[in-house]
Amino acid sequence: MIENHTTCSRVSETKICPFCYSQKIIRNGHTKTHKQQYYCKACHKRFLDYYTYNAYKPSINIQIIQLTKEGLGIRSTARVLKISVTTVLKRIVMIADGIRRPTLSFRRKYETDEVRFYIRSKKNTVWLVYAIDKETKEVANFHIGKRNNKTLNAVIKTLLNSKAQKIYTDKFQNYKYLIPKNLHSVKLFSTNYIERKNLTIRTHLKRFQRKTICFSRSTYITIAILKIYFWL
Repeated sequence: MIENHTTCSRVSETKICPFCYSQKIIRNGHTKTHKQQYYCKACHKRFLDYYTYNAYKPSINIQIIQLTKEGLGIRSTARVLKISVTTVLKRIVMIADGIRRPTLSFRRKYETDEVRFYIRSKKNTVWLVYAIDKETKEVANFHIGKRNNKTLNAVIKTLLNSKAQKIYTDKFQNYKYLIPKNLHSVKLFSTNYIERKNLTIRTHLKRFQRKTICFSRSTYITIAILKIYFWL
């Protein structure tokens, strides 16, 4: 029942804070449109009795995260939640700005690979380069750019700084110039986990699919979506 009051019921009816679910709330004046405003003594947040625009509902960010991880595009998310496309973009960026790359443990084994996709046009090919922990399958780091040493090194350098025990890659030649020979491995089937991860990414996020009319318009938004997808 607690989950329902944030979207269906008025605060004046439930007498519960929509943020911390405390009952220590008091009236706190009215807005210019004559809506009752409340103040919570527990979490020190102000909120309205009810919200006319869906974007103001406390649960909207959670819904945006869930829909993004399920692969809905920006416009699809806006239609489902009945909010504007601009609001969805702003919320995705705001959520992503609060996400920090996970701290890596020392002496771990990693798999690294690249995924090709497009920004704005099929003439503008870019690559998602990322690494996963071979044991936990968690994404250690990722970077978007051209398929060159600069993009690859943005990920490899993170792994080397964590004193990686082994780094497994495919036979792409650039890796041998960036990874010390004693740490580098290109054995057969050594990148099975990350290859399967590539398939999962292409299945969930339409902008990464091989044959689709969907594409990314902004590198910045794509990075924000990947932060949510990988680390939330």
